[in-house]
Amino acid sequence: MSDAGIEPTYIGRNENLVFIVPKELFSMSLGPAEVLDRETAKLFSKYLRGTFKGFQQSRKTKYGNENNNKTDVSPDFWEKFEKKAKELDVDLISYTPVNENYIFNDLKVYGKNAIVLGMEMKWDKIKEAPGAICEIEVFRVYKVLGDVTIQLTEYMKEHGYKSEAHHPFGGKLLYGPHATAANLGIMGRNGLIISPEFGPRQRWSIITTDAEIPTTKERDFSKLKDFCDKCGACVRECKGGAVLETPIEKKNGVITHIDRSKCIQSILDNNYCSYCLRICMPSSHC
Repeated sequence: MSDAGIEPTYIGRNENLVFIVPKELFSMSLGPAEVLDRETAKLFSKYLRGTFKGFQQSRKTKYGNENNNKTDVSPDFWEKFEKKAKELDVDLISYTPVNENYIFNDLKVYGKNAIVLGMEMKWDKIKEAPGAICEIEVFRVYKVLGDVTIQLTEYMKEHGYKSEAHHPFGGKLLYGPHATAANLGIMGRNGLIISPEFGPRQRWSIITTDAEIPTTKERDFSKLKDFCDKCGACVRECKGGAVLETPIEKKNGVITHIDRSKCIQSILDNNYCSYCLRICMPSSHC
């Protein structure tokens, strides 16, 4: 049940939620980068390699928690934490208890609360999707937010709180339901979180921790939700036909908006795709 003497807070029990390592993406060639100048191609390669390395490193952050038993926080702790996060270019921060229903089956999570972090992907790059310019930006944020998430997790651990990093490229729990529970946005029809600040143009990560968290701020997303419900551009124009007209709702609240196999194939066929980020109307208006 434990890893090196560290007891997990939760073990995923939702059989409808299985983590699948995206092996296809780990073996992708750098084809689009070949048409770029040498320095830009090297940058793309750096972000790709950094993303995959960070993903692996994040799975090791559970270690070093053996003596971390604190839960209480000082009155100014979260103010200092958020200041540090903002200095590291985190754009969105909020908090919510971990929802056990959204932990991948059989995976162990360390920490009862979730710190949800979001980082913007710049519109001037995203509007070039599909293609290398967009995907350099996508993987830049994967790498940078991943590195920052690990750094902030170590900060939490240094202050005595059991904490674990969940990388934006893939964590042990679903980010979407936690981001909506933290009042950072709505779940769009394409399965992406739509925020008032950036539309779908952010990547998410989570730090799970035993530190007591602040109360989540209430926000009104009714206009955004009404617009998304009536729009449907992502359903009509997905290049891989991967966005479902009617989402599939499974037990324990898991909702599938995307046909994963079609989405992966579109990524492989369409220069890393990401067209859903471009076509979503709020993306260019936020």
